[in-house]
Amino acid sequence: MIQSRQRVIVVLAAGAALVLTSGCATRRYARNQVAPVNTRVSKLEAKTNDQIAYLTNKIDRDISQLNERIATNDQKVSQVQTAVQEVQGTASRAMEEADTNKAKTEATSEAVSTLASGVANTMNYQLVEQADLTFGVRGETLSPEAKMALDQIAAKMQSLPRAVVELAGFAGNEGSASYAQALSLHRAEAVQRYLVLKNVPLRSIHIIGLGKEAPPADLEADLQAIDPNASPADRRRLARRVHIRVFGAGDITAAR
Repeated sequence: MIQSRQRVIVVLAAGAALVLTSGCATRRYARNQVAPVNTRVSKLEAKTNDQIAYLTNKIDRDISQLNERIATNDQKVSQVQTAVQEVQGTASRAMEEADTNKAKTEATSEAVSTLASGVANTMNYQLVEQADLTFGVRGETLSPEAKMALDQIAAKMQSLPRAVVELAGFAGNEGSASYAQALSLHRAEAVQRYLVLKNVPLRSIHIIGLGKEAPPADLEADLQAIDPNASPADRRRLARRVHIRVFGAGDITAAR
């Protein structure tokens, strides 16, 4: 009985040993089969991680470069906008200056035109007074009546600062032609001296002695205007005269 049990135990032990031996072999086989796969998986995983890391870095670099380009472009756009604003401001100021210069030019042109008109007006001398002072035969002295007439003429000229006076002396049949020429000039000089003493500027007085010469057409017209019915005696008296004509200049402010 005891021996039978022993044989059973031995058989069971042998079976267990066989099972254990078989299991160990299976695990070794499995490990041998799985180990290369794990190695390849590990290598593939490492490679994949490297590729993922490379791609991540590349994407980060590309995004960084893109952001830099965007920032650069934004800066350039901002610079362009600033330049455009400056150009617009410059153009606006230029237009304002052009308008101002145009207005100034128009005002200057108008002022020049007004001044030119005023200057032209000052050069437009008009006859404002005339008179004839007669002298005795061979005389060259002013009579009291002549001096009274010259006082009025002097006052007239003082009211016209730019006035000028013409003094044309004449002589009748008084001696030779040269004597009559000198006498007519002395008569004009006598009138000139009296006007200067009455504060008429010497520069404003123009004299000439015409002697026995016929008076110019305009002076003859003046003589006719004085007395168109003058008798021969009156004409001989008027031939011994100084013809006075006062010309007044226009006012430079009249055109403003």
